[in-house]
Amino acid sequence: MALSARAYALVLGVALAASVTSIGNGYVYDDVPAVRDDARIRSLGNIPALLMSPYWHGDIRDRIYRPATTVSFAVDRAIGAGSPAPFHATNVLLHLLVTALVLTLAAALMGRGAVVAGLWFAVHPVHVEAVANIVGRSELLAAAAYLGAVLAYRAEPAAALRAPGSARRALLALLVLACAALAFGAKEHALTLPATLLLMDAWQARADSGSFRARVTGHLVLWLGVVALGAGYLGARAAVVGSLGAGSPAAGLQDLTTAGRAMVMMPAFTVWARLLLWPLHLSADYSPDAFVPSLVLTPGHLVGAAVVSAAAAGAWLGRRRLPAVTFGLLLVAITASVATNIATPTGVMIAERVLYLPSAGAAIVLGALWERLPPAPLGWPATALVLALQGARAVARIPVWHDEERFFDALVHDAPDSYRTFLAKGARAFERRDGRTGEREMLRAIQVYPGDGALIQELGERYLDAGLYLPADRFLTAAYRVDSLRSDAAVQAVLARSKLGHADSAAALGEAALRRFPDVPTLLLATSDAYLALGLPMRALVLRRQIIYAVPRSWQFQHLAAFGAAMAGRCDEARARLERAVAMAPADEEAPRRFLDSLGAGPTCGVARP
Repeated sequence: MALSARAYALVLGVALAASVTSIGNGYVYDDVPAVRDDARIRSLGNIPALLMSPYWHGDIRDRIYRPATTVSFAVDRAIGAGSPAPFHATNVLLHLLVTALVLTLAAALMGRGAVVAGLWFAVHPVHVEAVANIVGRSELLAAAAYLGAVLAYRAEPAAALRAPGSARRALLALLVLACAALAFGAKEHALTLPATLLLMDAWQARADSGSFRARVTGHLVLWLGVVALGAGYLGARAAVVGSLGAGSPAAGLQDLTTAGRAMVMMPAFTVWARLLLWPLHLSADYSPDAFVPSLVLTPGHLVGAAVVSAAAAGAWLGRRRLPAVTFGLLLVAITASVATNIATPTGVMIAERVLYLPSAGAAIVLGALWERLPPAPLGWPATALVLALQGARAVARIPVWHDEERFFDALVHDAPDSYRTFLAKGARAFERRDGRTGEREMLRAIQVYPGDGALIQELGERYLDAGLYLPADRFLTAAYRVDSLRSDAAVQAVLARSKLGHADSAAALGEAALRRFPDVPTLLLATSDAYLALGLPMRALVLRRQIIYAVPRSWQFQHLAAFGAAMAGRCDEARARLERAVAMAPADEEAPRRFLDSLGAGPTCGVARP
């Protein structure tokens, strides 16, 4: 069905009305480390480095690689000089683009129901987390590129049939590949794209009364090109973060077989169905204890199995009389397959944002079913009322992501038993200087989710800030032992032991951590300081020289290495490094000049610690 410009204007206007207020939101939750505090995105000159950097700067626990998303952040940062408004505006524009693509795809599959599908997608409340939170960019960008690749792939066979060697076919093929590359670089869920392209071939073969095999054969080179791009993404991911899979599976998924994960995740399908069909209750968190993973059969498992069975039966029974319903259900299954954690575990069990792309399939299903309803006088008014209520729910949800205070207030209300709720309450108590309450709430969080090194480290850091070095050491060391990829926890544990006067223990922990993280400057520095306290300046100097190799263009670390050389009695080396620091430092930075002026001779070159 060809849609009019009026139909597109209506759907996009409604999408804009339901999302535009999010442009006034600030940096909330994961926006802070991933966007606001990420120094890498502050210069467009860093883009080449961003293409080979993990998503979370300095933290590869989750082993996430999303270069396209990170580059888009850098562009928005350049536009707004740090203001959150351009980031949010880009998210809204991407949502409008995705809505237009969903509408276009629906129109290729059905008649008047396409507009209903587009409107339903435009205003669905479950999309608020992806649109109103900046880090939802990965969902939006991946969905836009994913659907763009599908629609270009659909257009390519028609061009091929008319003129196999035409320029149009070549351009469409390039568009498919470009969109695929962008989708893979935006979020790893896009790796399901080859399966969706085969689904589109099957649909077109049926629509044209042709052969599915002929369609696949005609597209084989292009399809293999998309697969090759996916393999290239996986290769780059492995090179950057050291793994093809998630680094820290969600609680309840560790060490489970595929069958075990399927069992544990079965109740989640009920939650997803509710969120798509009845999104009255929304939450930013579905972690333990909000969603309790279990290998023991419960009513939730039975309901989840019933939901999956009903969807599978609907797809099978509708393949002839309701083919658009079958297409939509299969699209949901394909695009949500990574998020199910069955094939491979991920870092979350349930999250509203991961439903953004799968909901395109749900929109197609609902549009196709609506189209088959018999005409009724109140059909359109009733539909408009349902969509208006859904849009109102979305608009009311957007302020939750306006700032940290509103977000955590909503989190406490929406998920009172979640470990993140206890963590938020504890953090707030510490900020009010109510350490007793803060400690109690964070310990409750750890009890709910004892395997999360980040939680344990958070409490350890609070103890460290409060000068309670003994419990700080205990919790920071525990965090490192629970999650051996937490180099920052090891650094702070070394600092806590040094503060306790246990320089020998601090140096031992630092050396053990350095075997895993040999190039982390803060770890090298903390361990170096422990050796200085032990009266072993030569070992301290060796570690400070390693810092220079890790951060060769930093005047601060040249400065630190100069101090290590001075303490070891190597005054000529100290002077040379200080001269480099002076040359590299900003004009208004006096510290290296003062140190250079004070540099003398003798066993320690006559200096005190800078």
